[in-house]
Amino acid sequence: GENEIVVQVLDYAGGGGIYKPVTLVETRNLDELLKSPYSALPARKSADWVKDAVIYEIYLRSFSPEGTLAGLEHRLPELRSLGVTVLWLMPIHPVGLKNRKGSLGSPYAVQDYYGINPEFGTLADFKHLLAAAHAQNMKLIIDLVANHTSWDSKLMIDHPDWFTHDSSGSIVSPNADWTDVADLDYSHPGLRKYMIDMMVWWVRDVGIDGFRCDVAELVPTDFWEEARARLDKIKPIMMLSEGSLPEHHVKAFDVTYSWNVYDVLEVLFSGKRPATLLDDILKTESLQFPQGSLRMRFHTNHDKNAWDAPAVEKFGEEGFGLAAVLAGTLPGVPMLYNGEEVANNKRLNLFERVSIDWSSHPDLRKFFQKLYSLRAKNHALSRGSMIRAVSQHDQDVYAFFRVAGKEKVFVVLNFSAQPRFTSVRIPMERVFPGRKSFVLRDVFRGDMMEVSDETAPQVVLAMEPKDFRVFVVEKER
Repeated sequence: GENEIVVQVLDYAGGGGIYKPVTLVETRNLDELLKSPYSALPARKSADWVKDAVIYEIYLRSFSPEGTLAGLEHRLPELRSLGVTVLWLMPIHPVGLKNRKGSLGSPYAVQDYYGINPEFGTLADFKHLLAAAHAQNMKLIIDLVANHTSWDSKLMIDHPDWFTHDSSGSIVSPNADWTDVADLDYSHPGLRKYMIDMMVWWVRDVGIDGFRCDVAELVPTDFWEEARARLDKIKPIMMLSEGSLPEHHVKAFDVTYSWNVYDVLEVLFSGKRPATLLDDILKTESLQFPQGSLRMRFHTNHDKNAWDAPAVEKFGEEGFGLAAVLAGTLPGVPMLYNGEEVANNKRLNLFERVSIDWSSHPDLRKFFQKLYSLRAKNHALSRGSMIRAVSQHDQDVYAFFRVAGKEKVFVVLNFSAQPRFTSVRIPMERVFPGRKSFVLRDVFRGDMMEVSDETAPQVVLAMEPKDFRVFVVEKER
């Protein structure tokens, strides 16, 4: 007489967590259920350099032996040669002393939004770094922690009324774990004005190129929209949301976090779910996000490295490369965390200084150089549409084209722990309309392959476990 349904709810909403009720309903049209009111809207227009970006996240404490802004500046040519176009600096501001975690404190416990952490250098050092980055034709964005401050912040001293208070009148943290910070309350007009004026100062007076906004979902969207309207009057910038709200793309943000892809990598590599799961994720994304939304694709970041595991440990050396290729070739903007170019295997603690072994895996830099050079030279990866190609082993082998006019890239990924000798059927009418044959060049191996539709048009590949192949279309006939 009783039936029980067990529902597993996976939270892919980033720092803000699930922000709407989870409801179990009967439906015969899943697409209509998943569609958001924002999916019919266009995403806000972004500058070309934002669309073409390769973002490099920098944790100054670990990036160089000095752990300073000057230590970063010395290595800018190296990052440019890697293919990096946008530098994202984790918070550079002074860190609070009260309730701090670890010996150095979290960089996300900001004491003064206008200041520079003396651990890293001075404002003059920062401006020198910024000028050097611009001379290398790179943009620079800084982390903005707008949701909370340290307990001894300038705002706490000057405006304790701008913080969130509980029923007893005490100021509270955003959650039980973040004990080193106090929550800001954006219902106060004075706080909003202060924060926007501060953002304007960094863009207009200092000259930065935008912000990566920490836990952006916890700050009201209308605040971000108001801030962006002010900043747009100064110059084109990048606004990166650490969040996954479709509404962020309408007016405020250029790029949001693609947790949806990262969060399934482990089950794909373990074989617990088929590779076609990526189709479901990307389809759902298209049903929820405004048209043309840019998602940041990544295979790790500072949070996942510190609290989960380094990518090379989590995915293994074979899976590490495949995950990086997936992040670098799916529609969106790729991000690389510092140390990944040498397969860093250490957890970079956010409260201490942990050094990266930059002598490790010296050949891996060439891998990333080729991957990002392809993106720079081929608009198919930064602007192109994605067209799936079905493989003989579609449960394990995921194949797709990226197409922008005559520029075409073909990607084949083997998520299996077993070798696969597979064939991939080429959708000629969609990728090569009116053509009879084409020539592929392997980006990483250099070999050439000609494919003709005189018989069934297909590409036959012998793939090792966790293997990847990336091809450029050289000729069409």
